[in-house]
Amino acid sequence: MGVLGGMAADRVFVPGDYIDGLLIGVIFYLASYYLARYLWFKEAARENLGKLYSTGVGGYVLTFLFTWILLFTLIPA
Repeated sequence: MGVLGGMAADRVFVPGDYIDGLLIGVIFYLASYYLARYLWFKEAARENLGKLYSTGVGGYVLTFLFTWILLFTLIPA
């Protein structure tokens, strides 16, 4: 989802205004959060849900930023 979010942010990004790209990243993260919650973690114990979700935040953010920066650098607007 981080790669898809980075690709979408690259398409939406207007030079000088990075807020739209970050908003796309947040929307993609929230969508993946609820998708995982309702599809895969229905039977998970409540006390473990916080750990399951917080484990993936760092990986998502780094993948999103890496993809967004790479595409912004390689593909001219």
